Amino acid sequence: MWVEPPITLNELPREPGVYRMLDSKRKVLYIGKARNLRKRVSSYFQRKPESPRTQALVAQIRAIEFTITPSEAEALILEHNLIKQLKPRYNVLLKDSKSYPYILLSDEYYPTLNIYRGKRHKAGEYFGPFPNAGAVHQTLHSMQSIFQLRDCNDSTFSNRTRPCMQHQIGRCSAPCCGIVTQVEYNQQVHDARQFLQGKNQEVLQQWQQDMQAASENKDFELAATLRDRIKALRTILAGNEQSDLPDDADAIVILRRPESVSISMGVRRAACNLGTHSISIKQAVDADDAEILQSLLIERYQHEKAPSELLLQCDASLLPELKELIKLLQPKQACTLRVPKRGTRLQWLDEIRRTGEQQQAGRSSNNQQAAFEAVKELLQLEETPKLIAAVDNAHLGGQQTVAAIVYGSWNGAEKQHYRRYQLDETGTDKDVPDGDDYAAMQAVLSRFYRAIVDKKLPCPDLMLIDGGKGQLAIAVQEAQKAGLSHLKQIGVAKGASRKLGQEVLWLSWVNQSLKPGLYSPALLLMARIRDEAHRFAGEYMRKRKKKSMFTSQLDSIEGIGLAKRALLLKHFGGIDGIKKASRSQLTQVSSISNILAERIFETLHS
Repeated sequence: MWVEPPITLNELPREPGVYRMLDSKRKVLYIGKARNLRKRVSSYFQRKPESPRTQALVAQIRAIEFTITPSEAEALILEHNLIKQLKPRYNVLLKDSKSYPYILLSDEYYPTLNIYRGKRHKAGEYFGPFPNAGAVHQTLHSMQSIFQLRDCNDSTFSNRTRPCMQHQIGRCSAPCCGIVTQVEYNQQVHDARQFLQGKNQEVLQQWQQDMQAASENKDFELAATLRDRIKALRTILAGNEQSDLPDDADAIVILRRPESVSISMGVRRAACNLGTHSISIKQAVDADDAEILQSLLIERYQHEKAPSELLLQCDASLLPELKELIKLLQPKQACTLRVPKRGTRLQWLDEIRRTGEQQQAGRSSNNQQAAFEAVKELLQLEETPKLIAAVDNAHLGGQQTVAAIVYGSWNGAEKQHYRRYQLDETGTDKDVPDGDDYAAMQAVLSRFYRAIVDKKLPCPDLMLIDGGKGQLAIAVQEAQKAGLSHLKQIGVAKGASRKLGQEVLWLSWVNQSLKPGLYSPALLLMARIRDEAHRFAGEYMRKRKKKSMFTSQLDSIEGIGLAKRALLLKHFGGIDGIKKASRSQLTQVSSISNILAERIFETLHS
């Protein structure tokens, strides 16, 4: 039976403001805003709420406090700030309260480029905001090799007497040692600034003119340097510029699942796509789109500059209220709000939704079915795969060659089936030659497929091979030898830039290749499983390397313990010195007999 709490509402004003609902212990349960405080608060008690969250809230209300504001939009901002401060149990809470990262071009005699987060009190120019720190680091890494601005601190810069390693590898022009003049360095800073402002064509045009002038003056070294910079900058810009999309925009999509709600946000700045950012939301399963979007806009744009265009995937009836809120948050910044119905803007929103859904599925270790169904659709399979395996080889300069097999299913990683393989130093004629990737692939797959035939490991529905057509051909050959000709295998070849989304998929069962692109949920799933194999193989390789650093060929010789090994190494200065020693020289070491010297000599020279 519905019982109205004993609360008097006649004292509430009919003006806009913020109300706070308290429990018996005066703890804030919920904070809300209203155009008419009396009408809004009374609505909670006039009929039984449909939402279970609101029903639980109303049952605990024992007191109501309120604050009057000049307008509803200002009530929204006050509501958001109070929610952030008090974190009431029944409010929508964005789990994204950290500040967004920027790139800071410092205001110094020799400026630097660095990631910056927090209040912008440091002198310089700020570019962003970026969706996450990873996007900033990727941008800085690319810019460092093109514009060659210093990244050292002032103390290091002031005390350098010769160029550091950054200059040696072509990532700094070394102004600390006077290799470039102040004028030349200022030109580098100017070019970097134009790049961050999206004036890429101006930078390329100027470099092309400078390259032509250098060539005419027979300064071929400078011309070659400019040629390489032009090529590198065009590589970064390739596929990133889409003239039909706004240069400066954020795109927001609300993702709803039965158990959770999140937001997927795409960011474009200076005509470049900076990636997609996912924001988790608490207490929002039964919250409407207006409440979620209002909270997000205040969280993001109360202290950050809004873009020139904001694209939303929601009901168009929400736009007037949201426009009023943005105008209050950004009175000096023109920001256009749109709900696209067609064209490239709608396509971009759909890509952001697909990316967000894939990221959301990736966080849930027990719900990968949607991603596996996307694989079925992409590869046009008859049935949805339930088990995918991946193989990866790893080595250090051709040494410490290892391989790893991992499995992924609808429930996430199947670590009980993970396997690691040592492919060298086994003491047999089956050792893989140093740096021979094809031989390594053949060695690991012959053992892996034999384990499947012997029922020691399950047979996957799809096998991912790290490599292109050559590695895939080896895999098909080994599967046929083992009697697994029916096994569907895919060569996952990285693109020239080796970035996610550039992969080409080679299919073993049809003469066909696919390039799904960055926004393919199927590719993202396969890339995750491939990267897990890479991680697992790399971990094993590093473990073997670390172990080898603390072992010696002397350890296998009978009669050599820790004490005698230490004496030999100290006397001859290392294992190379011991190898060069004669039998008689070995006996000069204390406690090394003629018999033991003979044994040492024979072992090291066998």
